[in-house]
Amino acid sequence: MKMLRTVSIVSVLCTVAVLIYVVPQLVVSGVVEVGGRGLELLVVLPTLVGLPCSLAGAIVGTACVLRRRSRGTATVLMTLGQVTTVALAAAMVVWALGFASSGWELVALPAALIVGQVMVAAGLLAATR
Repeated sequence: MKMLRTVSIVSVLCTVAVLIYVVPQLVVSGVVEVGGRGLELLVVLPTLVGLPCSLAGAIVGTACVLRRRSRGTATVLMTLGQVTTVALAAAMVVWALGFASSGWELVALPAALIVGQVMVAAGLLAATR
């Protein structure tokens, strides 16, 4: 459970970095610029750190849920969020590599991190209570 909590905190912090870059641009102009140094530091790097953490969280969380002692609401929420993140990221990579595509699908890869990590953040909040 401790490792699940640790990788969940790291992956949620990576998602927060992505959101810090994306949300203000969407609010102000409705478009996210894909050039510049901010994209590399606040989107690409956190995605490259957050996705492996999500994979580790999905594996450890599944083991925690399968054990009867550590099956609580927080553990289930964190595990579902991590599994959702990994599944969405894998689907985007398969789509980009397996079908005739332009590669713009990989730009949506941080969105997989954002969607799944909402459940992980809810699980972390439930774990602190």
